[in-house]
Amino acid sequence: MRYELLIDGRRRWKAASEADVRRWIAEYREEHAEDDPDAAHVQVRQLSALAWLTGGKLLERTLFLILVLVCSASPAQAALQPSQRATIDVAVATLWKAPNLYRSIDRPSLTNPVDPVRWSKNLSTTAARVWLDSHVQTQALYAQQVVVLARSGGWAKVAVVDEPDPQDPHGYPGWLPASQLKTGFDASGRSVVVVSRTGQLLVHGRTLTLSYGTHLPLVRWSGDSAVVRTPDGPGTVVGVDDPYAPSNASIIAQAKRFLGVHYQWGGLSAWGFDCSGLIWDVYRAHGLTIPRDADPQFHHGVAVTRHGLRPGDLLFFGSKSYAEHDAIYLGNDRMLEAPDSAHRVRIAPVRWTYYIGARRYLKS
Repeated sequence: MRYELLIDGRRRWKAASEADVRRWIAEYREEHAEDDPDAAHVQVRQLSALAWLTGGKLLERTLFLILVLVCSASPAQAALQPSQRATIDVAVATLWKAPNLYRSIDRPSLTNPVDPVRWSKNLSTTAARVWLDSHVQTQALYAQQVVVLARSGGWAKVAVVDEPDPQDPHGYPGWLPASQLKTGFDASGRSVVVVSRTGQLLVHGRTLTLSYGTHLPLVRWSGDSAVVRTPDGPGTVVGVDDPYAPSNASIIAQAKRFLGVHYQWGGLSAWGFDCSGLIWDVYRAHGLTIPRDADPQFHHGVAVTRHGLRPGDLLFFGSKSYAEHDAIYLGNDRMLEAPDSAHRVRIAPVRWTYYIGARRYLKS
């Protein structure tokens, strides 16, 4: 690595080129448009073969800021206003409880494009994942539609339209970098869905890895790939198909594909799920929209008695006043769940002690 970025003297990130440094500073300025718009807290250190001994050489930020000032936030991002519609422009966007809550290890989730694989590696410990519980709201997949609720510097508060939740009538709310949004995308018409764990989208000469459950408007089929409309223009994607025909057997089969995936609070992508996010995404792959969180999911569907349970029904756990957790019933007192930050998606015995009820979303 040739450069190291520091914030208030603390090492935060390494860069392989001047272009990487400029991109990092531009993203930092956008994210901190209110509290540090000139990146005054940022330092750049040039590394050498002897950096382990000398600590490297601090450089003048002006070497990098000239181009950054010219290439700051795009007009589309700057124009985002409350009540405006926009589209998620990264493979998976993370919505936070407030702007600038992230840690240095979360930076791969804040850029455009994002790097969910690298972020997952950064979240390798239970403690790193548990921290997200009190800081993250939800996630949204590429091309999902949002309503802008507010702006704060380089951040936008949005509501995700097809993640119903009682917190906001527009959809599930949270904050994300405005650079992860695009405007002017028409998502109407017949769509295809990513049915592989991940799908590959080729658009304007670059490849974007998409998560299972991502929907894109279909232009036409081209052999095993599909020509689609995207927020970034026409593209070609592999790993997609028409949404699955909804059935309880299919819901179970699809959920089993993610056994072993790490639990991640707010997660609803193939790189990490929480309990209700896994269920939401599997239903989405079947062309169905259900509430995003466990408690709203508990208040929809058809109530089922314990003696009337069938495989595919959703089981809920918690208290009489609030469903904290849910899972998919498999029969024979077994369930499939994304349990908590210390575990992965798994099959486990039903914990009847904490069981509060069940709901059925599909008849067969």
